[in-house]
Amino acid sequence: MQAPIIHILIDEQGTPRTINGRVKVHMLAKKHLAGEPVTELAKHYGLTVADVYAALAYYHDNRTYFDAHDAQVQPLIEQAKQHTAAIQQKISQHTGDN
Repeated sequence: MQAPIIHILIDEQGTPRTINGRVKVHMLAKKHLAGEPVTELAKHYGLTVADVYAALAYYHDNRTYFDAHDAQVQPLIEQAKQHTAAIQQKISQHTGDN
């Protein structure tokens, strides 16, 4: 019997990533939940299908962690959206676009 293959690692900041360290588990899960097929995610990010399924399993096994993370960053995302809209409005006013 072979030893288990490790697909997920936790980086120095505590972020779960695929074993190659490049792709965040959370991002893969969100893209898949939005309708992106596993095979397309694997192809796009240079992962194996097993890596993507392992990321999805990790996400679902740790859903409380990811939901808490989403709740924590959501106010920052909303603030960034408002700031971006305000800047775009100032640029439009400055350039005369309406």
